[in-house]
Amino acid sequence: MSNNHNSRWDKVRGIWEIIERLRGESGCPWDRKQTPESVQTYLLEEAHEGAAAVRAGNPEEVAEELGDVLFMVFFLAYLYEQQGAFTLEDVSEKISEKMIRRHPHVFGDTTVASVNEVKDNWEKIKTGEKSAAGKKPDPVPDSLPALMRAYRIISRAAQHDKGTLNDIDAQSRNFLQKSNELINRIHNGDPPSPESVGEIFLELVNIARLQGFKAEDCLHNRLKDFTPG
Repeated sequence: MSNNHNSRWDKVRGIWEIIERLRGESGCPWDRKQTPESVQTYLLEEAHEGAAAVRAGNPEEVAEELGDVLFMVFFLAYLYEQQGAFTLEDVSEKISEKMIRRHPHVFGDTTVASVNEVKDNWEKIKTGEKSAAGKKPDPVPDSLPALMRAYRIISRAAQHDKGTLNDIDAQSRNFLQKSNELINRIHNGDPPSPESVGEIFLELVNIARLQGFKAEDCLHNRLKDFTPG
């Protein structure tokens, strides 16, 4: 292993050693009182800040925010290790096995012809894993931003859809119809319901998906240049 690689893992090990010091008897009172339940909120916040830094396109800020995320991941792993639940090695082993298992076109003999085929295989393997373990498919977290959550839910439903979810023409007509209904209600002094507005958002999220976009990213990018008129 090169000196460069040694230096890399020394830096990573240093994060763990800092956490050991913070959680030690002579460490930080605040860090010593933390639990997985209290820390998970910080993990969520740091993840959002990391995503915002990536969107901003500032590598220096991204590096700092990724450091915050990495620290929180290590901190949570350390707390569970102290409880005797699992170790950092367990976490690393589980994700390594999962990534190898879900990329048979890289680590096995499977052949794929497109990115979509890769995604389909991923979902099939994931479903098979859950079924073999007697588990239900993971729900889409309700803590996700609404547009992102809608994209995930629609994407899952579209894999098994026998209707029009994957038909861009049908979806465009639905969007136009519902948009016109909304405009007509407003013009007639009949306020639309929150549900009807939500339906339009849902249609638009799916149209964006069918065009290869994520509505969450589209709106974030538009907001960068938004100036109220």
